[in-house]
Amino acid sequence: MNDLINNFNQKELSGRDARLLQEWRELDNLCSKRKAASPNPRKPSLSYVIRKKNIMGLPTEYEIWYRCKSIIGVKDTGIPREPIFGYLHKMSIVLPNNYPSADGNPIFTFRTNVWHPNIRHSGSFKGHVCLTIKEMGVLAALKDLVLRVERYLKYQLYHAQNTYPYPEDQNVAEWVREEGEPNGWTRFGQDGPDKNLPPVRPKEDRAGTEAKDDKTIKKSLTI
Repeated sequence: MNDLINNFNQKELSGRDARLLQEWRELDNLCSKRKAASPNPRKPSLSYVIRKKNIMGLPTEYEIWYRCKSIIGVKDTGIPREPIFGYLHKMSIVLPNNYPSADGNPIFTFRTNVWHPNIRHSGSFKGHVCLTIKEMGVLAALKDLVLRVERYLKYQLYHAQNTYPYPEDQNVAEWVREEGEPNGWTRFGQDGPDKNLPPVRPKEDRAGTEAKDDKTIKKSLTI
């Protein structure tokens, strides 16, 4: 556990600050478990960095690092367009001043390219994550939302049909329906962890190798 968390007493905090501490502790515990289970502790499947704190010293902005196989784009040549995979994905979480409340939902934005129908791939809102959860800032724990996004990256969870709640990126959704699913390209994250790892290189050249853990799932799920 992050030693700084022990500087706070949950009983002495109330309201927003108590919630911020609780979620920091839960997220830290989750990432600590991933680190302990990783074959390379320096590159766990899930980790975080605190980017901003409030006056009390509690996190109000995180950067989450996901290390897993995911689609980051598609090739420009050829039809159907083959996916391009990446293994490190960075996402910011901003907790607004009125978090948690119905009008103060956390803001999830990817800082690296992600090709998923519920994540904006291009444009002025590039990287915006649509979590499709009502009152998510009130009822849903931050840790659970972070895990939900991990399922997005692994294509275990997505909504590509042009129906409510509607895809965040229509271009990606069309690719999923017409090219990705018919060719089985969206099934890379459903066959267990070992098949999702990048090739292991010799020890002296493993700086870019990313580790991944995953739950085995038989078929992709829709939101």
